[in-house]
Amino acid sequence: MNTLDADTSALWPPVERAWPHLQWNEAAFKHGAFHHVAVLGDSAVVRVARGAGHASRTHSEHQNLRALEGVDLPFRIPLAMSEPLSGPSWSAQISSCIPGEHRSGHSWEQVRGPLELVLTGLREAAVPGGELRPVRQWCGGQQWPDVVDRIIQPLDMAVKTSARRAVKEVLEMEAGVGTSLVHGDFGLHNIMWRGDQLSGVIDLDNACIGDPALDLAPLIGAFGSASVADIADREMIARAKVHRASLPLQVAAAAQLIDDSKLKDFALSNFQMRLHAGTLQDPQQP
Repeated sequence: MNTLDADTSALWPPVERAWPHLQWNEAAFKHGAFHHVAVLGDSAVVRVARGAGHASRTHSEHQNLRALEGVDLPFRIPLAMSEPLSGPSWSAQISSCIPGEHRSGHSWEQVRGPLELVLTGLREAAVPGGELRPVRQWCGGQQWPDVVDRIIQPLDMAVKTSARRAVKEVLEMEAGVGTSLVHGDFGLHNIMWRGDQLSGVIDLDNACIGDPALDLAPLIGAFGSASVADIADREMIARAKVHRASLPLQVAAAAQLIDDSKLKDFALSNFQMRLHAGTLQDPQQP
């Protein structure tokens, strides 16, 4: 199963029958690495998971939204609109829609202020009353190192050694670090805009209580650590670079857990290319 190119012709009819009251006539169908998505105008968003463990994954993602409902944040997030439903090969959930559009090609100067507002809001938020998913549950949680160790076996020794080191450095670094609410997949692909104004933040599936440097890691991938250092101190940037090195291994492990071999191989290839280019921690390193 690979949601980037999977045939969805048989997927949506049973989901539509499960929630016939939704405005399916307005549906715009999209997909990502781990979900298929139907945006129903401004009324709702339906997200569908397939692959191994789809029901348990969808339930835990839904619980994340419920846990975040009472958290005071300076930006909008989706709200859960019903309990999840499952079929034999899929599970789906409905959330409210955050109006706006995704943007790409923004310079750091254009997004710095809004992103800093979001990150500050997350760090200063009270711990949710409900239970959030554990750190990296999406890619195995405490079993993440074991999953990585299994999937890197076909790789050459140098790559395996580097992958194990990347995982080990994350776990050692996190020990004793102060934690806060983090998004868990914080990048421009999960930010919605109205003009130049941030309208909200989406896809809080992996929100957790963890090292706030986690949310800087994808920004380093997009803009480089020298830019992101504008909004974080040297120690947090150093931790974010360690997290960034492990991101392809997180995606690969998550893909392994849902039996998506194509995505797993793509993520491992990404790790190897960054390793050989010397850009595991920072794409702007020479």
